[in-house]
Parts: sequence; C-alpha cells; structure tokens
Amino acid sequence: MEKKNLSFYFWLFKVNFFISAFTFGGGYVVIPMIRKYFVTEKHLFSEDELMDMAAIAQSSPGAIAINLAVLAGFRTAGFSGAVLSAVSSVLPPFLILSVISSCYQVFRDLPLVAVVLKGMEAAVGALIVDIVADMGAAVLKEKKPFFACLMPAAFAGSFLFGINVMIILLICVAACLVYYFVTSRRTETVLSSGRPVPVRAESGSGRQPAEHGRETAAGRHSRKGGVRS
Repeated sequence: MEKKNLSFYFWLFKVNFFISAFTFGGGYVVIPMIRKYFVTEKHLFSEDELMDMAAIAQSSPGAIAINLAVLAGFRTAGFSGAVLSAVSSVLPPFLILSVISSCYQVFRDLPLVAVVLKGMEAAVGALIVDIVADMGAAVLKEKKPFFACLMPAAFAGSFLFGINVMIILLICVAACLVYYFVTSRRTETVLSSGRPVPVRAESGSGRQPAEHGRETAAGRHSRKGGVRS
C-alpha cells in the first residue's frame, strides 16, 4: 500500500464526516454513499470489494456505518486511515445527539420534526431497495443456482418467519462453507481423474498418427515424383 499524503487524509476525514452527518436510517444507507465517493469518483477499490466489506460490517459487532467506514479507511490508508475514519464517523452523531438530548422535550413535541422524520423514512426505504437490487444483481451475476436460492431463502426466514438476523447469517455462512468444501472436493476429484488423459493424448496417440500421416503423404508425393521422372 502506497503512502498517502496529508491531503488524502483530509479528504478521508471530510468524506466520512459528511456521510455520517447527512446519512439517516442506519448502516445500509451508507453503502451507496461509500460507493459514490470511494468507488465511482476515486476508484480506490472495486464494487465487489465494497460488497465484501458490507457483508463483514454487517456480521461484525457494532454499528454497520462505523464498521464499513473503518474497513474502507483501512483498505485505502491502512491503520491510520481506519482510526481516522472511525473518529470522523463517530463525531457527527455524538455532536448531534448531544444537542438533541439537551432539548429533547422541545424536539419531541414539534410537528415539523415528525414530518421531517417521515420524509427521511421514505428516502431511506428507497435507498435500501437500491442497495438490495445492486447486491442481488451481483449475486445473480455469479450464475450459481445455490447462491440464487440462498438469497430468497434468507429473506423468507427474516420476513415471513421472523428468524433472528444473526441466526440467518450463521446459517448462510455454514451453508456457503459446506458448498465450498463440496465443490472444491468435487473439482479436485475431476482434475485428479482427468489429468492423465490430455498427457497421453499429447505424448502418445495424439501426435504420432499425425506425423505418420504427414510422412505417408510425403512418401506418396516422392513416389509420384519418381514415376514422373
């Protein structure tokens, strides 16, 4: 990882501070903002890496938004970037909640605040749908039926049966581990049984008949030339 200059650290602090201050609705809403600044504009990491970091941030203890910011900072600027991202992500909600808690009774009874929160709920719902569509498209792009079936099964477990999210994550992780070991074992079996076949074809019966055929054709040509002469 190349050493970053002071301007990059200032940009990292500014972006994480801005995302944390103006993003409402939970950690999932942070994902499109991270994509915009880190992936689309700066090209600091790929879309697949962002999805991997989002999965790690979701399964790790703590707030998803802070976990994702720390992972993005560590990916781009190492340990110092992770610490800077953590501080810049925690600072805005700390300041905002300090002000709101001191005037909680006033904020709670204002109709304008209730209307603003309802508008935020609608925007957050739209952003979460956008995130789900992107992550679903990334899973379907793999063209593997196992992952395509795992996604609606996890949704049904949470939405229809009310299973705890951590239990669903653990089940999905266990299922993916079993799938990985089964497919890797199957691939090793196919490769071990299929290796001698191409070697024999190249060193034995594959080349010799062709050379024999070329020699036979050359012999016929020479015999025809001898007859003509």
